[in-house]
Amino acid sequence: MKWIKKHKKLCIVLVILLILGILIGRFIISMQSAAETMMSMLSQQETAAVERRSLVESISATGSVTSAGSKSVTAEVTGVKSLSVPVQVGDMVQEGDLLCLLDTADLEENLANSELSLSVTRSRTQLELDSAQRNLEEAGTSARIEQSRMDDQAASALKSYEEARERMNRAGSSYGSANQSSTEIRLALEDYQAQLAQVHEQLNLLTETGASVSGSDAADSAALEAEAARLEQLITEYQLQYSTAQETEKGLKSVYDQAVTAVNNAYDAYQKVLQSQEDTIRSGNSTLQSRQDSLTSSQLNAATSGISDQQQIDRYLEQIEACNVTAPISGVVTSVNLETGDSYNGGAIVTIEDISSYEVTVEIDEYDISKIEVGQRVVIKTNGTGDLELEGKVISIAPRATGGSSVTYTVKTSIDTPCEDLRMDMTAKLSIIISSKENVLTVPYAAVQTAEDGSYYVEVMDEGNPAAAGQQGGEPADEGQEESRDPGSSPAANQPQTRRISVTKGIESDYYVEISGEGITEGLEVIVPANNSLEDINQLLLEMGPMGGF
Repeated sequence: MKWIKKHKKLCIVLVILLILGILIGRFIISMQSAAETMMSMLSQQETAAVERRSLVESISATGSVTSAGSKSVTAEVTGVKSLSVPVQVGDMVQEGDLLCLLDTADLEENLANSELSLSVTRSRTQLELDSAQRNLEEAGTSARIEQSRMDDQAASALKSYEEARERMNRAGSSYGSANQSSTEIRLALEDYQAQLAQVHEQLNLLTETGASVSGSDAADSAALEAEAARLEQLITEYQLQYSTAQETEKGLKSVYDQAVTAVNNAYDAYQKVLQSQEDTIRSGNSTLQSRQDSLTSSQLNAATSGISDQQQIDRYLEQIEACNVTAPISGVVTSVNLETGDSYNGGAIVTIEDISSYEVTVEIDEYDISKIEVGQRVVIKTNGTGDLELEGKVISIAPRATGGSSVTYTVKTSIDTPCEDLRMDMTAKLSIIISSKENVLTVPYAAVQTAEDGSYYVEVMDEGNPAAAGQQGGEPADEGQEESRDPGSSPAANQPQTRRISVTKGIESDYYVEISGEGITEGLEVIVPANNSLEDINQLLLEMGPMGGF
């Protein structure tokens, strides 16, 4: 004991070293045991037979049961008091049932005032319209009277003009006859004067030769003198006639000139009457058009006046009708937001859910939404109905994603199987059937592996390997089926060898997948790789405990 006390530190060190040695030994033994266990896990291989099954490919989702239709009932009126709300949450109502009765007293008073205003407006408008109509009729009558008067004046002026023309024509004819007579007398006078001049010339010639005048010449001279006397007598008479004819022609010309002036004056008067007639017609037409415009304006006013009043009356009537709030659909009342005596200022009064049929709303991930189509079959289970499978179908797919951190799309499905146990807001689990096949060759999903080039294959035991004797294997390797070994390892007597068979994947379910390929037959055993992940090894180490179980 003295020695131990004397060498206390040394003893402590020796004890620690002894304990460490024991612990290290135990740890090495534990690690050897764990290594053997891990090697056993890594070398373990499970197999599964290729079997014929009916596969269903589906997309699973979870949502909630909703009614097929929901209506939030509002009223097209605000600021009125509720007189009665005869429904409560949970009540069943039919379409048309009274849900709420609102007070219409103020609306009816406003309606009466608007109707009175409309009546006054229409009466005033009718007076304006009647006055415009009378003015138009009076203008038309005045225009017709004035036109008749101007027609009479124009006819009288035309008659005066025509009579003046007749007098002018007669005066012209008389003047022409007098002029012709005067001309004829003048020509005869000039002819006689020429004849007298010739007679005088002959007499002068006889006088100049008077010394030798014979008896015959004297007789000629006497005859010439007698002719001269006769001609002088005629000339005197014609001069008197010509003078008288000139006086007559002058007087008739004066009468003709006066007749021409009268015709011109009558024509000017007639033209003035015609111009006045045109002015009267133009003025009358202008007055008529003005009165017609006034009438048209009054008619337009009559057509538009009172519209605002009528619209207001229509609104009051609609609001009064809206005060009887009725159920738009049949269903169950799920909320009542107004009580008797409250003032209604907008918003939902009652909410009704149509529970004659149900729907399920779910969110589908963007990776799966392209596989879903309207009309696809849906199998539905709810917590409230247990294992009962309800049938339905996809009825709508949202065109845009739902807002949120992940990209999902809202899909609605119907519930076509009648079930009295269904309730709104129940949790529903859906399987949307994408496709299905009957009697196809299948293996567990984990049996299909992916090669380096992206193709698919399954592994089978290589029957040519002695180590695989007594085990069920696949068909002999054919062309396109390649033999593989675990890379980095050398064949050993206790390590079975495998070979690959290229396959094509078909429809997939949650656990099985359809495969096809050369050498794939029903009953063929394929290897299902063990799930020797790092998590399994970590779990094994945790079960061993720290430092080998200490």
